[in-house]
Amino acid sequence: MPSRITRSLLVALLAWVMLVPGARAAEGQHALLIGLSAYAPAYGAEPLPGVPVDLANARRMARAMGVDEAAIVELRDAQATRERILDELRRLRERVRPGDRVLVYFSGHGTRTEVAGTCREGLATWTGAMITEGELAEGLRPIGEKADKLITIIDACFSGGLLQGSSTRGTGASLRPRFTARAGSACDRPVNEPAATRSLLGELQRLGIHQENMVQIAAAAYNEVSWDDRELGGLATHALSRCLLGEARDLNASGAVSLEEIRICAQARLDERMRPHRERGMLPSTIQVRGNRNLIVAPAPVAAPAPVAAPAPVVAPAPVVAPATAPITMPAAELAPSIAAPTLPMAVPGPIGPRATLDEILRQADPRRRLEVQVPERLRIGEDRLGFRLSSAADGYLYVVLLGSDERSFYLLFPNRLDGDNRIRAGRSYSFPRPSWQVSAAGPAGTNRVLFVVTQAPLDATIFGAPDTGGGPFTWTVADPGAGARLVDLFLGRGPQGRGRGLGAALREIREEP
Repeated sequence: MPSRITRSLLVALLAWVMLVPGARAAEGQHALLIGLSAYAPAYGAEPLPGVPVDLANARRMARAMGVDEAAIVELRDAQATRERILDELRRLRERVRPGDRVLVYFSGHGTRTEVAGTCREGLATWTGAMITEGELAEGLRPIGEKADKLITIIDACFSGGLLQGSSTRGTGASLRPRFTARAGSACDRPVNEPAATRSLLGELQRLGIHQENMVQIAAAAYNEVSWDDRELGGLATHALSRCLLGEARDLNASGAVSLEEIRICAQARLDERMRPHRERGMLPSTIQVRGNRNLIVAPAPVAAPAPVAAPAPVVAPAPVVAPATAPITMPAAELAPSIAAPTLPMAVPGPIGPRATLDEILRQADPRRRLEVQVPERLRIGEDRLGFRLSSAADGYLYVVLLGSDERSFYLLFPNRLDGDNRIRAGRSYSFPRPSWQVSAAGPAGTNRVLFVVTQAPLDATIFGAPDTGGGPFTWTVADPGAGARLVDLFLGRGPQGRGRGLGAALREIREEP
């Protein structure tokens, strides 16, 4: 395939579909946005003039994630009292249904407060009353128990770092730290010494929320400063929003941009922004992403598959004479066009290219929708046929995607043109293929990777590829980043209808041997 086509697909990156005019927001998406630019006069915390910019950027990110305007709740300044924030979390948990996605965003001061002689960290509310990370976790727990994915973004810091909460007012600096604390307590501790607290992620895991179902994004490490800029807002939020909204790159050529790739982009942007301030001891913070770092928040726009020569034709069974015994020979994968691996400017952990596509879709799964799959470890080329058994913890619709042993072609094995009944029931055991179709090991020698996905609603498989592109009963496409983007779009983008993005998924490897 021409390299210019591959580059054009990569350039699309994560230009978030919900910002395109006419794009629809998905049901089952929620956002709670909290921002404190000013605090009650009696509290005396320094104002943060960049917070209004943050709230505008957070709203753009929420809309990009598919949250409808009516499903965004915003608390600003005097509205953001401790009682009101905790009450809105209670209201949110009543609205959330199983399979929904939720964004909770906070921009303002972090703080330390003495509690029973111990220093605790948390978020400073309008009056100065603190919400500890433990209390925030308690408020989020009922939401996380139901939501498919819970994403929290906290643009605040819990240490003054080198400035120890000091003001930059009057120094000519355009930046100020997002930290405030009262002196003369157990929190008067040396710089960089952590307070006695757990992370929000740790608290949620302690309360039973799966790591795969949540993401915690923090603007800084525990001993660093989160910076506020009058024009740009919080520098971490500014960098994250720019990268979320299109600047992040698909570094592993999976066809989508994960939060880890967004973090890499945002950190580079933040470091560059802080470069002029280093001589004054004002250092960049380290953006933290914990939990499901491979989460794909929204798929990239995808192009239709470019026309390519079809592989060798599939030999279909004779449906009238003996459908149970006539095998299907998979197309000869070596006839598919060779795709040159892209040059990646930065390394990301894990697989690259089409392997990364399957791996990232797998990582979007909800562990509560467990999928048990049994496949053979190896098949002899020209002799054995593929067979598998599976059971699902939830009702749904089964989709099976094969990455060939040469990693040049994707196939949608099931459902297919001979067997479209892919509805399965929870707790039942199923055996495939059914008598109307078979799959024979046809080589080349190597490892096939098979992704099994159970969705809550049926999907439109034409999103992945037109059914008449060759491959006999199976939809086939060259395994390039464009095909990867269409697979992501099928399972996470246009494929899911309304509420119910949650997936059950399993990935298995099967060796083909002579």
